[in-house]
Amino acid sequence: MAQLDVDGDYLVVRLGIIDAMLSMRSTMRFPLTSVKNVYVDPVAGEEPKGFRAPGTAIPGTLTKGTFHFDGVKTFWNIWRGTLVVVVELNDEKFDRVVIEQSNPEVIVEKITKALEALS
Repeated sequence: MAQLDVDGDYLVVRLGIIDAMLSMRSTMRFPLTSVKNVYVDPVAGEEPKGFRAPGTAIPGTLTKGTFHFDGVKTFWNIWRGTLVVVVELNDEKFDRVVIEQSNPEVIVEKITKALEALS
């Protein structure tokens, strides 16, 4: 499972080896100043994903990689998609990062506190 974490002034997405292979990405770092919004969304996995480039998708099972839908570029890393954190970004390679987490509320709280500390 991919992990979201705060490292100094950065939001870090760390992908395990299987996730990295399926999504064609490894660790990603985004400045916290680029984070526009972060929230838990238990139904995000049901959203249309659009076309993948590159990535892997098995409908109803997993979505991993870069997907484009309705002008929005999203990095997805979900298996079933019920414990999902959505991070909306400004001026980054992705408009959104959607990551399944075992403890999404805790992750969102940690990121929110880090954002508040920047203010």
